[in-house]
Amino acid sequence: MASRALFLVLALAACGDSSSSPPDAPPDAPPDANNPLEVPFGTTAIVVVVNPTVNDANVKTVPAPGAIRQGITLTSDDLVTATTDANGIAVLAPITAGTRTITVSGPFNGGTFTVSVAATTLREVALATEEGRAQVMVNVDYKSDQAVELDPAMTNAEVNAALAVSDRVVFMKGGSYVGDLNFAGSRLVLFGEGVLGGKVIIQGNVTISGSDSRIRGTQITGTFSSLASKIGLNFSRVDGTATSSGSDSMFLASSFCGDETITGSGVTVLGNVGAAPLGPCL
Repeated sequence: MASRALFLVLALAACGDSSSSPPDAPPDAPPDANNPLEVPFGTTAIVVVVNPTVNDANVKTVPAPGAIRQGITLTSDDLVTATTDANGIAVLAPITAGTRTITVSGPFNGGTFTVSVAATTLREVALATEEGRAQVMVNVDYKSDQAVELDPAMTNAEVNAALAVSDRVVFMKGGSYVGDLNFAGSRLVLFGEGVLGGKVIIQGNVTISGSDSRIRGTQITGTFSSLASKIGLNFSRVDGTATSSGSDSMFLASSFCGDETITGSGVTVLGNVGAAPLGPCL
């Protein structure tokens, strides 16, 4: 279509800002060490959620979280350091690609844990730690060697067409997207833009019908629903009702502001506000 290319496939160096820096170069302004949404797309980074509450809907067996979340210092073996906030969140970025050994210190000596991260890839880790113990609860990767870029100027039909194709990363530029969205493709990752373009808001309902698809860093003003297996909703917010019944799905550090029903075998549900036993979202 001459007026607009529907699918803009680009290397990660072009997904961030307009500089000529290599894709693994540090951003012009370092991301907030406690805000996982302020990790520019294409930054090699590890987002750590320390001792998240195990929500009642969780089925997957995970190490028991410790009691302390705030003030825990994480230091990688390439000397990148971050300290957790009151929610237990810290961001190690930019970090050197490879297998990183991370030391846990602060109010106690938690020892070390290892995480492998590829260049221009984001890792999200939920960590259970206390004196003498640091155990990974979940480890989620966001591969991003290529991406299809969407922007709010696109029509709802164009956005849904992008979500109907399997095996791709969909990078949403900051802004509001009006209309209902359906993840018809499988193995999709929707990555909402953070510090470089603002928060992504989907003004409508979202349905995931394709398996093994994930959403990160978005606000959904309508409902969220899925029957598919192996889906994910991380660091996001749903204002309406949220329902998911597929197996082996994951929900990490999101906010459910309406009624929430998560079922299915093997689901992982950690640190989600609005999901019991945590209180309602603000």
